Amino acid sequence: MSGFRLVLRALVTGPSRRRPIRALLPVVGVAIGVAAVAAIHHANRSVIESFRESARAVAGRSDLAVVGARGVPVDAIKRLKFLWKVGSFAPLVTGSAVLDDATGEVVSIIGTDYGAEGAVRDMRLVAPATGAQRASLLSSGTVLLPIPFASRHGFRIGSRIPLSSGGVRTQVTVGGLLALSGLARAGGGDVLVTDLFTAGRLLGKPGFVDRVDVVLDPGVSKDAVRREIESRLSPGLSVEPAGRAALAAGRMARAFRFNLNALGSLTLLVGMFLVANAVSISVLRRRPEIATLRSLGASRAWIFAAFAVEGLAVGAAGTILGEAGGLVLARTALAVVSGTVSDVYAPAAKISAAGFGAPVLYAAVAGALSSFLAVLLPAAEAIRVDPAPAMRPGSTESIRRRRLGPRAAAAAAVLLLAALSSRARPIAGFPYLGFAAVALVVLALALFSPIAVRAGAGSARPLFARLFGPAGRLATAFFGGSLARNAVAVTALAMALGMTLAMITTVASMRETVRTWIESSLRADLWVRPASGRAGASVGDLPAEIVSFLQSVPGVAAVDPIRVREGSDASGRPLAVGSSDFRILSRAGGAPLLDGSDSRKTAEAARRDGEVLVSEPYSRRFGASRGDRATLATPKGRKSFRIAGVYRDFANDRGTVVLDRSLYLDLFGDARVTSAGILAADGVSGEDLRRRILAALHRRFAIDVTTNRELRRQVLGIFDRTFAVTRALEAIAVAVAVLGIANALVASAVERRRSFGLLRALGASRRQIRGAVLLEALLAGVVATIAAVAAGAAFAALLIGVINPQSFGWSFVPRVPIGRLAGAASLVLAASLAAGLVPGRIAAATDPAAALSEE
Repeated sequence: MSGFRLVLRALVTGPSRRRPIRALLPVVGVAIGVAAVAAIHHANRSVIESFRESARAVAGRSDLAVVGARGVPVDAIKRLKFLWKVGSFAPLVTGSAVLDDATGEVVSIIGTDYGAEGAVRDMRLVAPATGAQRASLLSSGTVLLPIPFASRHGFRIGSRIPLSSGGVRTQVTVGGLLALSGLARAGGGDVLVTDLFTAGRLLGKPGFVDRVDVVLDPGVSKDAVRREIESRLSPGLSVEPAGRAALAAGRMARAFRFNLNALGSLTLLVGMFLVANAVSISVLRRRPEIATLRSLGASRAWIFAAFAVEGLAVGAAGTILGEAGGLVLARTALAVVSGTVSDVYAPAAKISAAGFGAPVLYAAVAGALSSFLAVLLPAAEAIRVDPAPAMRPGSTESIRRRRLGPRAAAAAAVLLLAALSSRARPIAGFPYLGFAAVALVVLALALFSPIAVRAGAGSARPLFARLFGPAGRLATAFFGGSLARNAVAVTALAMALGMTLAMITTVASMRETVRTWIESSLRADLWVRPASGRAGASVGDLPAEIVSFLQSVPGVAAVDPIRVREGSDASGRPLAVGSSDFRILSRAGGAPLLDGSDSRKTAEAARRDGEVLVSEPYSRRFGASRGDRATLATPKGRKSFRIAGVYRDFANDRGTVVLDRSLYLDLFGDARVTSAGILAADGVSGEDLRRRILAALHRRFAIDVTTNRELRRQVLGIFDRTFAVTRALEAIAVAVAVLGIANALVASAVERRRSFGLLRALGASRRQIRGAVLLEALLAGVVATIAAVAAGAAFAALLIGVINPQSFGWSFVPRVPIGRLAGAASLVLAASLAAGLVPGRIAAATDPAAALSEE
């Protein structure tokens, strides 16, 4: 047998066979972390691939796209006829509608020019088959359906489909069926394809198309054609690369996905500490064996390799189990993440599960790499074992105690570096250095943990001795006498609990800030939106006539027609353009300004002087504040406006520029309404006014009328669903960390069996031994909780003050939910105490005779 195999058997495989349960604990920790990473990565990948596939299906083979601030007027398309000499082009209308049936499903609507479509996009008609039947497809109100969508809903050629879009109910007729390829894959295959006229009528866009896609012949200069198109276009129209829509899809919800990946990695990080803990315990327990092997000629490389193999084996086993667990968790994670994307970013989004190959590979690499990194320090500690001192009991801890001073200095230096990193600006829109600061806090926590263990043992000794007698004195002696082992376990638990406390604080601060924002923003008594689908998604825009209709209902004091649409600044950067009647805003308020000034007076001045309001995300993203200029691309060309104020807004993270309704109509000529806020007359309740509006409808419009209270509840419900997955990940991380406490205590009980036997021989009872181990577990939980409070405060400060503002552009008023924090800490203390039950039984069952014989 080779020398290395002997070393491996003596230090790793032999002990693992004798104590398989203890060897399994770090495997479970890594498995849980890998499962979380794989499931979250799969969900995020599914989101991005679904958006990109839909964007590619719509873009087809196009090289360029003609777009406009309001869309492209149909009359402007005539100026593009010269393109037939160098390629082809096809106009397109896109939007969404709700199936006005029991399903309430949201579907995509695509209008196209059938004659020009073939050169730009693939669209294979399966039925009808004959030319005479296909002629009927040109009839207004006829749509084409992908075969899977039609089969799922039981639609056939000739079926009538009830739709609700833009506040209007209508019906269309199925004229043909499409193979699920090309354009039929848009919207995840839940799409109705129709002619331009029908799409414009359904979506409230008569006289406009959303864009004109251009395909160039081989060898034609894209730049030359672009310049030629731009020279023929009227102000407000522009030419952009065809891939911009797919690029925008890739950026969809990117900050949300980035933060979710980071949070999922927290569980794997805790698993790393569990692996490091297990290997550290192995090194500590086997120091005499290491010394013996070194004396017999084993090289440092063999010792290092043996413990590296142990850590990598744990990582490999945990990764395999974790991949299986990830498959199970993936469906739940996908449902939660896709629900958040639909609620917050794209109501009509259809998220399909992506292949699991890339997430499996990603999680496998993450699991293997984290396990390898976790074993480096313990393995390096093993090769520094000096044979002579290692034979003396307690030599390791004396060395550890001498290193506490340098560790404290290193922890202070790391915290200073974290503070400097937190002040850095985002890189490419992401808070990379903010997350680096979080990692540095974790490192400082790991450096400080041995100091906390020693200080905790010393501080608790008088109290435990007075309250629990001999068991209390033993517990503090046990806890303080095992700095290395307990420090790693305390670090893992403190990190997991600290991040949990930070997330509780952050979410509570966000929720309270959002609640306050809702109360100050939603001043109307009723809100009118287009009829929503089964999932509550409201799609399309209301027609301009909705304003006069609402104004005619008795009991309505005022109507604020609110419009929100996609737009861009003068440089083409995407943002949201909004409009509101500033006269009503100056009367009722509803735009809480960050500087605390009176929004009523600001709105009145903005209306009078032609100024705009911008949201906080816009201010952060574009670096503009009150008094600066905001530029917009409009149908009348690029326009610049003075910013009258910056208001708090959580509706989107791209940024919004809000114009007065009259100014918006003048520049954009778009009278449609996204939603309408209604102020009730004096003496008229919101419920009574809603009944009057619904009674006056006579099915003229398809709308939802929501009271102020109901809308607040819906918004907070979306908020709570958004953070459901984070709470699950936090709970998993804490559970993994508690396993680390149990692992450390079990190893301690096994290592100290001779001490326990001698104590039993000297008169200590089983109850006292068991109590001492339980109290040690409780003390570990207390020290970890105290450290977690300090670390959690740092994590929360970074999340609230750095990461969230840099990720989303939102600021929050800090709020400390004492009750919830105390509850979480109490649960962890109870779990730590429970983690001492099995080690306590092991210690109490020690046979005194056997222990004395070993001595």
